[in-house]
Amino acid sequence: MEFLPLTLDTKIIWNKFLNPFPYRNSSYQFTNLYLWRKFNNTMYSASENFLFIRKGTVDPYFMAPVYSDFIHAKKAYETLLSYMEKHGHEKILRDVEKSQLDDLKKLPLKFTYELHRDQQEYIYSVDQLQTYQGKALHKKKNHFNQFIRNHDYTIKYIEDSADECIELAEKWFRDNEYSPQLYHELQGIRDLLQNRAHFDLKGIFVFIDGVCQGFTILEIIQDEVILNHIEKAEKTFNGLYAFIAKTALEKFGDGILYTNREQDLGIPGLRKSKESYMPLFLEDKYVVRFT
Repeated sequence: MEFLPLTLDTKIIWNKFLNPFPYRNSSYQFTNLYLWRKFNNTMYSASENFLFIRKGTVDPYFMAPVYSDFIHAKKAYETLLSYMEKHGHEKILRDVEKSQLDDLKKLPLKFTYELHRDQQEYIYSVDQLQTYQGKALHKKKNHFNQFIRNHDYTIKYIEDSADECIELAEKWFRDNEYSPQLYHELQGIRDLLQNRAHFDLKGIFVFIDGVCQGFTILEIIQDEVILNHIEKAEKTFNGLYAFIAKTALEKFGDGILYTNREQDLGIPGLRKSKESYMPLFLEDKYVVRFT
C-alpha cells in the first residue's frame, strides 16, 4: 500500500466510498479530514474496494478501513493488519464507529475495544437549539436575548464575507496563546474559505459596526445531520456565541434532526461548553486493539 496526502482532488475517492455519508460523527467526513490534514498528517491509500486512512507522524495510527461492501471487510482488515505488522505499527485502530465495530464482531479476528470518551461527538437537537426552549437551555436563551438587546448587528453569508472571516480568524489566533493545533486550525480555515467552491459549506458571519466579530462554518453531511466545523467569536460581546449557534440553525437547519458540535478532546473548558448546550447523546467512538 502507498499512503498519499489529502488534496482537493482526493474528494472524488471519498465520494466513491462515503457518498452518501453513513455516519453521524465527523471522523471520516472529507471536509473535516481536509481541514485538519496538516495537523494530523492525514494520509490515505485506496484500491478498488478499500480505503485506508492513517494519521500521525512519529507514531502514526490507523482508522478502521472503509470498504464498498461488507463482502470485502475480511480482506480489508487482513490487508491493513499485514501492513501494520510489516511496518512495525502497533495493531490499534482509533475513531472506530459503532457500525464498524459491529462489522468487526462478525469477522474471525481477535481484538479488544474500549470507548474513547475524549473523542465522543456531541449530538444535539436542531429544534432545541433553534429555539432554546426549556429550562435546561434558559441560560442560553438569556445570553441570546442579551446580545440582540445590546448590539446592532448584520448577518452575512459565506459567499459574501470569506475575507472578513479570515481576518477575524487571524485576529482570534493572535489574541490566544499559541499552540500548533490553533495554528493549523487557522490554516485550515483559510484553506476551506479560499477553496470553498470544492465544498458545500454553509456559514453565517456576524458584523457589528461594520466589523466581522463572529462566524460559524457548517456542512450538511447527511439528511439528518448538520456538522459544525468551526465557530469563532470575539469574547467581548456577551451572548455572541449563543446568538451564532441559534441563528445558524435557524438559517440552515430546517428539516434536519441533529447538529454535531464534535468532540471535546478531554479539554475541561471545552467539555463544559459543549455540555452547556444539552446534547441529546454522545456519538460513540472506540479504540480497537488486535490480539
